Amino acid sequence: MNNSKGRLVTWLFSLGAVLGSAVLVAGCAAPAPSGALARFDLGPPTIPASAVAGANGAAGANAPASDVAAAGAQQLSPLKVVVNAPSWLDSDMIYYRLPASEGDQARVYANSRWLASPARLFGDRLRAALSVDRVVLAAGDPAAAPALRVELEEFAQYFDSTSASHGVVQVRATLFDGPKLLAQTTLRAQAPAATADAAGGARALATASDAVQKQLIQWLAGRVPAPSATTRAPAQSRALPAASSVGSSSVSASAPSR
Repeated sequence: MNNSKGRLVTWLFSLGAVLGSAVLVAGCAAPAPSGALARFDLGPPTIPASAVAGANGAAGANAPASDVAAAGAQQLSPLKVVVNAPSWLDSDMIYYRLPASEGDQARVYANSRWLASPARLFGDRLRAALSVDRVVLAAGDPAAAPALRVELEEFAQYFDSTSASHGVVQVRATLFDGPKLLAQTTLRAQAPAATADAAGGARALATASDAVQKQLIQWLAGRVPAPSATTRAPAQSRALPAASSVGSSSVSASAPSR
């Protein structure tokens, strides 16, 4: 009888050890909790010097939009503005690219994100700059006005080495008057990053965004007509025309490999 009890105790002890080992292995295989995400945006909108010329002589370059928007006389023609981006940029991911020797493949930061998609952040910043001296309308606004379509083609941090990087922003801008294509251009700018991380990349992309928007404002100067009869056509009153490739001169920007 005593031998039977001894064997039972030994068996139960062995079973407990096996179950304990199984639990320990399962615990090691469980995914570790992820760290908190760091969120970034482009900071307060800044207004290029060319945008405030004639609106407020005391306002300098890169003045906050809130300081100069009220001073704008809004004498230029109204403009409908829409900003689009390819699917890989239509998210809150922050992209970076390694040197060409590493494949120049776009990658994303694991624990860093934008507060909104690059198209939304860039678009809000562009509208703030344009609204200094003109009325800026949404694409679907029924009011008669020429239309500007901006396609965001590149918005990423480029690494030249492990310690040096820069932000690159590239857009294609197309200006319409109703169904009529008026002009199209591709604009690109880059700015050095102070630090080789997501925070440095975000600041560099904000600076590059402002540089592209300054180019865009200069390009628009004298090209935006007063609202015409074609703009008032019912078929064009609530939507921008489809993008056109006529007259474009695009610099290629590769999408990330999936």
